[in-house]
Amino acid sequence: MIRLTKNIKTVLDVLQDEIKGDVKLALKKLTSDYTMTWVYKNKRGELFPRTKKDINVELEEVYPIKGRQYDIKNIAEGNNVVMVEMVESYPDPKTKKVYQTPLVIVLEMKNGKIRTGRHYCDPALSYLYLTKKQVAKAYQ
Repeated sequence: MIRLTKNIKTVLDVLQDEIKGDVKLALKKLTSDYTMTWVYKNKRGELFPRTKKDINVELEEVYPIKGRQYDIKNIAEGNNVVMVEMVESYPDPKTKKVYQTPLVIVLEMKNGKIRTGRHYCDPALSYLYLTKKQVAKAYQ
């Protein structure tokens, strides 16, 4: 049986909270000064967008997505850092087609909670409806 460290368990639990849409439970796993930075340029041309001051409101916008799944490919831990390589999948609410985005998140931990993170992905891929077979090519 694999024994998970407290930090890895926290990260896996917060991903599960996101799948369930449980904002209140997720907030308990984040520090009060939590931030997330997306390491890319978004559709509006903003370089390295990040969470605003009211994380509660932002999570309320993201967490209601039904059908979200995470396929974790690799997880690694260093000194107060957890890195997760995964594929995030979720259906488009209008078309029901599934987005599948390979990504990596780097999460800095403080006292067993997530303090900050960086979200690495190719936004051009994020807007495509990639098949599982297409995404699998990245992991050959």
